[in-house]
Amino acid sequence: MSRKGNCYDNAPIESFWGTSKNGAISHCRFSSRQEATDNEYFIYQGPCVKWRLKQLKEGGKIMSALVHEVSNWSSVRRYDNRSIPDEVLRRILDAARRAPSWANVQSWHFVAVKDLSMKAKLRSLAMGQKFIESADVVVVCCGDVSAWSEKERLKQMRLLSPILADDIGIPFDEGFIKSSLEDPAHNPVLRGKEILLARLYEQLSLAIAFMILQAKHEGVGSCIVGAIANETTGMNPELYREVRRDLGLPEDKLILTLVTLGYPAAGDRLKPRPRKEFDEVVSREKHGTPF
Repeated sequence: MSRKGNCYDNAPIESFWGTSKNGAISHCRFSSRQEATDNEYFIYQGPCVKWRLKQLKEGGKIMSALVHEVSNWSSVRRYDNRSIPDEVLRRILDAARRAPSWANVQSWHFVAVKDLSMKAKLRSLAMGQKFIESADVVVVCCGDVSAWSEKERLKQMRLLSPILADDIGIPFDEGFIKSSLEDPAHNPVLRGKEILLARLYEQLSLAIAFMILQAKHEGVGSCIVGAIANETTGMNPELYREVRRDLGLPEDKLILTLVTLGYPAAGDRLKPRPRKEFDEVVSREKHGTPF
């Protein structure tokens, strides 16, 4: 019986489902109604309930939304002229900030560029790849050398100490924190510039992965651009210095990668890139033992 019939015990549940149905929204884009139906995509988001359900069937197995986004990953190099709202861009960049970081060092900095003249220079920095100019945003991804300084390491490890004290099986006290700075296993600075650069790339890659997955979730396409002039490649040092100067980068911020962001162009059918077979890259216990 409805609430109009004064059956008050039904009122809460009707209110619940009414609010849920009124809050039904969709954050995904599908090329056809059939694709949306096949994806069994539903979202309920109302003031009484936030519930997202997205199930996809692949090989007879139910997969979560994130696995679907990963398995259907494709770099996007063709964009339309829509601008990414600041709140969406902020969520994308904040996902990068929240990425895991070895020893809590967080050795990254991101500069979001929309200026047309600056994007033209970044295109030149990236060996003339034209899609860099057509992207709405180019994120200049920098490795932060200063994050590995003794002062910063002590600061971040002290913040980490109460979190890890009971987890790692060794005393994470002030003595350990200070002594770790003299241990190459914990401090790549002791191994020289090349090892430090490798750690910078490692850390930055985690942040970029979080960034592009959040972009995918927001319906924003992205592409990682590694072929650029910088300290690693040694290409076009004059242009590299000019770009650094225009971006106001201090000496301890190294441009390592670019990430383009933009809404995919209409009609651009994206296909997942070919990948090695699972058993070719994964082993159980020992190399070569199938998982």
